Amino acid sequence: MAMMKKQTIPILSCGIYQLELEKIVPEIQEELGAELLVRYLPPALDVNETHLAAAITEGLQALAGKPSMLLYGRMCHTNMAELTKDSGAIYPRSSNCVEAFLSPEKKKEMDATGNVYYLTMSGLKLWKEIYQQGHGWDAVDARINFGFFDKIVVLDCGLFEITDEALFEFFEFTQTPVEVMPISLDYFKGQVLGICRKVRDS
Repeated sequence: MAMMKKQTIPILSCGIYQLELEKIVPEIQEELGAELLVRYLPPALDVNETHLAAAITEGLQALAGKPSMLLYGRMCHTNMAELTKDSGAIYPRSSNCVEAFLSPEKKKEMDATGNVYYLTMSGLKLWKEIYQQGHGWDAVDARINFGFFDKIVVLDCGLFEITDEALFEFFEFTQTPVEVMPISLDYFKGQVLGICRKVRDS
């Protein structure tokens, strides 16, 4: 008897989610009995809305209108709804990548501790690509932009060891205190799983 082919769920994702997504994809595939086909776009594209719009449009066009997941925050582009209107793509309600990992309650709790700039583990790993290459910032630009914040909080979901050297190097660039906050991937997994179910059932 021939085995039924697994349903596939296409995902077009910002590269900022790659490490975290690769961790949870096997679990989601197991739970859904479906195969997730993920394509990543460069993580610093959102510094230029024109480049981001072109990359998202091209990526979704390649899916020919098939139901899919677009793993970007709704505020990563000011015209996200228009970009995805006829594509069959569903994207998270979260505004950005930080809100994909922190529940509204947890973020509200953290926001009460000061003016916080949040950074994912991937964001810490890729900070030179994002801020120096993407934004074109030197140390002066960084200190001006990060100077508005009381602290930088790195969301540590345990994918790799965050070393003191890595934290100090980023502090040297920003001159803003850097803290690490352990989190689980449960909230993120719930967001992705929920959208994958919608894609599967659409």
